Amino acid sequence: MVMHRSGIRKQNPVPGVSPVTGAAAALYNITPGRTAVIKRIAWQNNCGGNSNLSIGQGLAAAFAAVLPPIVTLNGLDGQLNEWDIPNIEIQYTVALPAITFESTVAGVIVTIEVEEIG
Repeated sequence: MVMHRSGIRKQNPVPGVSPVTGAAAALYNITPGRTAVIKRIAWQNNCGGNSNLSIGQGLAAAFAAVLPPIVTLNGLDGQLNEWDIPNIEIQYTVALPAITFESTVAGVIVTIEVEEIG
């Protein structure tokens, strides 16, 4: 029998804005000793071009995506709910304490809601 572990729902306090192409920005700092599951992702793209949005852990060259890329269209906003997002637990480590994202176009605004477990 599989037991469901419930957690606390939290949202990143300030929406992340994607920096220059190839650089990752922090979205949510995971509480030490807990894991996080992304439950909602919302974005707004008014940057002048379509973008591929990647969500993962690590900054710059250490970035590793944990979800498939999300295509964001110029001039539109969008969101994915927990039914659309793979249920992946992201662990806190000292080297990778935050959920981060990067975009192929600078200026995409992203916010997430996570469920912290543990």
